[in-house]
Amino acid sequence: MNGTTQQVERLRDQIRSARESILYAIVRMDEIRLRQIPRIQVEYALKLGGLEQELLEAELSCRRERHRLAFAKAQVEGGLAPQMDLIERELDEELSPLEAMVAQARKDYERALALPVGPLAPSSAKLAELRGLYQRLVRRLHPSVNGGEGNKRTTFFLLAQAAYHNGATEALRTLEVATRHLGYENRDLDAIASVDDLAQELELTLIEEGVVRERLHELLDCEEMRLGRLLSNQGWVKTRTAELCRSIEERHSSQSACAGELKALLRNCARKEPTGR
Repeated sequence: MNGTTQQVERLRDQIRSARESILYAIVRMDEIRLRQIPRIQVEYALKLGGLEQELLEAELSCRRERHRLAFAKAQVEGGLAPQMDLIERELDEELSPLEAMVAQARKDYERALALPVGPLAPSSAKLAELRGLYQRLVRRLHPSVNGGEGNKRTTFFLLAQAAYHNGATEALRTLEVATRHLGYENRDLDAIASVDDLAQELELTLIEEGVVRERLHELLDCEEMRLGRLLSNQGWVKTRTAELCRSIEERHSSQSACAGELKALLRNCARKEPTGR
């Protein structure tokens, strides 16, 4: 093997190695996005989501009661009897954005509970097969890994992503068979014999590897993944549960106090109101 041939093979090996690194990062990112984060969302909804939603509802009710009392006091200080119908209309307008936020949070909570995340605890053998099939399909279908593009590959890749998300091993098996005709991986490298062309391909591949690995690093440190690490800490979950319960109780107590003060204010105003009109 002459020097040029050795250079060509060395460059091809380096490109293959970089593509394998890209493959690992892509599969890991898809595993996080398609499987881990949905499970974290479900776990959060089951462990803390209900209490978080209850706190939002309690905060909304408490704020409405506080503002109702404040408006009534302002009217009394202005020499007027509290006009509750007017106060309620003003409250509806003022608290409309918060009402919308609470309603959206409720929808998000219910959607998290209904997420289709597949079996919660697949066997290690099934999980290994699922990951192995998906990795093979990514290597075959993803343009960053196999060096090829095309609408057919993209369509198959999106189908593979959906199947992986849902833990559909049988669907991945079917896709693996259906895409074998698309050829073997790294076939484009065999057609490149120029050292300069391979060096350029290696440079581009290394740049892409750096970009993909940076995206993986950012995803590993995203808010959802940090939350997942916290949820695995039983002490943190227990502490957070206690904090939420305490906050909910504080909102209920404050609401009750405001409601009692408003009731007394209205009763006092009724006693002062002249009779025999």
